[in-house]
Amino acid sequence: MTIGKARHRPTRAMLAVAIGLAICTGTVNAQTAPSDNATINLVRLLVKRGVLTQSDADGLIAQANDEAARAQKLAGTANATPATPGQVRVTYVPEVVRNQIKDELRQEVVAQAKSEHWAEPGKLPEWLDRISWSGDMRVRDEFHYYDKGNAYPVVDFAQLNRTGPYDLNGVNPPPLLNTLENRTNSLRIRARLGVNVDLGNGVTAGIRIGTGNDNNPVSTTQNLGGGLSKKDLWLDQAWLAWKPTEWSQFIGGRMPNPFLSTDLIYSNDLNFDGIAGKFNVPVSDELGTFATVGMFPIEYQADDFPSQGQIKKASRDKWMTGAQVGGTWEFNEDTRWKLALAYYRFDHMQGELSSPCSIYLGVNYCDTDTTRSAFMQKGNSLFLIRDIVPDPNSPTNYAQPQYVGLVYDYHVANATTQFDTKVADTPLRIEADYARNLAYHRADAFRQDVGLNRLVNNFGAGDFSENTYKSGPVGWMLRATLGAVNPHAAGDWNVSLAYKYLQPDAVLDGLNDTDFHLGGTNAKGFVLGGSYGIAPYAWLSLRYFNAKEVFGPPLSIDVFQLEMNARF
Repeated sequence: MTIGKARHRPTRAMLAVAIGLAICTGTVNAQTAPSDNATINLVRLLVKRGVLTQSDADGLIAQANDEAARAQKLAGTANATPATPGQVRVTYVPEVVRNQIKDELRQEVVAQAKSEHWAEPGKLPEWLDRISWSGDMRVRDEFHYYDKGNAYPVVDFAQLNRTGPYDLNGVNPPPLLNTLENRTNSLRIRARLGVNVDLGNGVTAGIRIGTGNDNNPVSTTQNLGGGLSKKDLWLDQAWLAWKPTEWSQFIGGRMPNPFLSTDLIYSNDLNFDGIAGKFNVPVSDELGTFATVGMFPIEYQADDFPSQGQIKKASRDKWMTGAQVGGTWEFNEDTRWKLALAYYRFDHMQGELSSPCSIYLGVNYCDTDTTRSAFMQKGNSLFLIRDIVPDPNSPTNYAQPQYVGLVYDYHVANATTQFDTKVADTPLRIEADYARNLAYHRADAFRQDVGLNRLVNNFGAGDFSENTYKSGPVGWMLRATLGAVNPHAAGDWNVSLAYKYLQPDAVLDGLNDTDFHLGGTNAKGFVLGGSYGIAPYAWLSLRYFNAKEVFGPPLSIDVFQLEMNARF
């Protein structure tokens, strides 16, 4: 079929050229001498192709002969050679007829060319119409300011778990958080590029790549510098979705956050691995309902754990299951209220104390090492999870390489609301978020397998007693944004003010905002920001985070960010 069309195209192009030449020849000969018969042959061809009827053609020929005769008489060419029998000679075609012929032929040829795609050099294959691209970029200058009254030293337990175990009796100090030295002019970028494909019958697919310093789940920000080395790209999203009805959709893979939430619980850059179902059911023109359910693996235990010995441990795969229901009320064109209630259950996130572990015999693992969190920031209550057997040859000075695990489980109840309206024709959004860990019980920190001798954080400064240990299961946030929440044009603007309060064990510290208090929980304070659009797809942003600890040793951190953002 392709070869046939390729051969057919030059024939039609040549026909168009020949028609044009014939018409032009007819125009010239009308003023000098009669045409041989090119024009009349063209008329016959139009009759044959059904463009003209035979009676219309005869009328045109007769009219043309009459006008040609008059033209010859006026031009003094009456002695021209007469036509031979059976030959019809047309020496003049009126301009109105010529224009009609050109228009009709042009329309026919163009219509057939479009249907066969041989006269549209810019035409793309059909499958490209089902693909859409999207992306965004950000360049940020960031400043971190630490209060000089902050506690020091403060152990970086997230780094300890990543690079550990750490020997409590070793000569090297543990990894420490920076709590005193300011960091200014830290240039960073973020770049993400995604493609969505419509596979037909309600099935779609999406893939997105993004930058990032490492494979942590909560940030795609990449530091510049590093000896001007090239930067990494990661698979940020990869999902398939099926929409069998207008009100339901099912998604599987690595997907955008399917829940209505804020960065109090989940970072804005966080994506979810797993499966989810989303349902949006309208009740009336003003009222709509929605629901989301999903199952998401957080971490799988290796099949061969422990890697040495013959006895394998039962599976402790870590999962999160979530369910959310909500409604949207549209009071008028400018006013809308959205409310959602959710429950997020994290299973097997709590650390476990190991069986007696004889490190002195050369064992390099203990049987609950995998119960430590794969990724943490800071704030959650932690304890030492290895029960190390003392070396009988040196009972007071033996190696104690340790990991830390979470003291509590996390079963988080969450209420989120958004209210959009206008004030003096300017958009205003008010948001509120409340979270409570229903699995939190302070007494769990002092159970037999944990206790004071294993707890490592959330105590008063320099005092590791039961009375100074403080935590809590509650977090909340209020935020108001005046102006366009997402600038879409040059001149669009917004300003926002928020206040956050997040106790140490309200949510998992490894999944929430990375900017406020530089990530994690056990923080309170306010956030001030603003944006201004400089182009339809570009805007400037400015944010200031002022945060300090809720409980425990003093830790005040101010973060200042200046950004240029773009989307496409």
